Amino acid sequence: MSRGASFIAWLGLAAALAACSAASADWTPLPAGADPPAACARPGESGVIEISADNLRFSAPCMVAPANGPFVVRFTNDETEAHNVAIYADRSLAVSYVVGDPIVGPNRTVDYPGAEFPAGDFYFLCNVHPAMDGALYVR
Repeated sequence: MSRGASFIAWLGLAAALAACSAASADWTPLPAGADPPAACARPGESGVIEISADNLRFSAPCMVAPANGPFVVRFTNDETEAHNVAIYADRSLAVSYVVGDPIVGPNRTVDYPGAEFPAGDFYFLCNVHPAMDGALYVR
């Protein structure tokens, strides 16, 4: 492989790694008293939070759920890659709350019942593609 081709291959790898790193930056605990961003998926009147996956990305960078109350994450996989939603205490993944089974789409939907969470900030991701992640803000 020539030096030019090798350099181009290296640039492609660096760009791919940067894209994965950028996707992981979505999970951000909020300062005390701060409101979750407007881009977060929120529950409807029935307590269902709708989120989907397409192009190896979640449809929203974050979700908002009610504190100390039940909710459901309705997850739709809009592509042929397997995806799931898993909710953890934080990025360490040491404490799990919801770990949904992966589903393969396109256009397959599953409901993941959420446990009752205390107020706080939690972490969610796709276990199959860990660069797909975000924050669950419980208020």
